[in-house]
Amino acid sequence: MTTPAVKLTIIVERLLKPQVERLLQQAGLAGWSIFPGGGRGTHGIHRSQAAQLVREFAIIKFEVVLRDRAKAEALAQELTQDVMAEQPGLVWLENVEVLRGAKF
Repeated sequence: MTTPAVKLTIIVERLLKPQVERLLQQAGLAGWSIFPGGGRGTHGIHRSQAAQLVREFAIIKFEVVLRDRAKAEALAQELTQDVMAEQPGLVWLENVEVLRGAKF
């Protein structure tokens, strides 16, 4: 049996990791996953496997699953307006179906 939920995905430079984690903790979230990232965008190429001269500019991706869509939307708005106001980054929401729904 699956449970409907919302996945909040956040892509930012590593230097924003403490701010993003603080926001997630303040929202009362119990957990999330962080993955190394790479790609190309308006701010140039970010290589996921290459050595970084400045580690803090490496890209990371947060994935957070919530059952409360309103909370996910509020977090997305706060991230884009406050945390990423002057920094590159992406945020999106997806409807997902999760197993072990009690975890969320």
